[in-house]
Amino acid sequence: MTDTPLITLDEAMEQFNIAHENRPMVRDIASRIDLLGFDVKSSYIKGIRADGLHALQICKGYTEYFATEAEAGEASGRPERVWGVTLDSGTQVWGVSHPTVGRGGGRAGSRTPVRKHEEPRDYGVCETCWQAKTPSGSCGCDD
Repeated sequence: MTDTPLITLDEAMEQFNIAHENRPMVRDIASRIDLLGFDVKSSYIKGIRADGLHALQICKGYTEYFATEAEAGEASGRPERVWGVTLDSGTQVWGVSHPTVGRGGGRAGSRTPVRKHEEPRDYGVCETCWQAKTPSGSCGCDD
């Protein structure tokens, strides 16, 4: 899981400065996925799942690391905002765009989901968080 003490979702969203317009959707996702607690990282909020699957990553404009497309659509209640991405390791994960990007207003959340024209590189997979390691050997555990 994590050695860091977990905090509530509201504390995490406040610390990470999630846009107020996105918070209802993030709360819905957390309640439908059954997240045990949250840890604020440098670039996302880590949501620890009760089912033991990969932690969700709640970013300013999207939430990712759902196990399936259906899970992302059901958890968010917004299947039209769901997208998939293939990680460098070849693993397919799913995400959902939030209503706004960043802090405050803004345009509808979006993310280019599929990495095309990239030569796949394998730097290994972390045995703790199962994320692909970066060229420097770091992963999500290192944040």
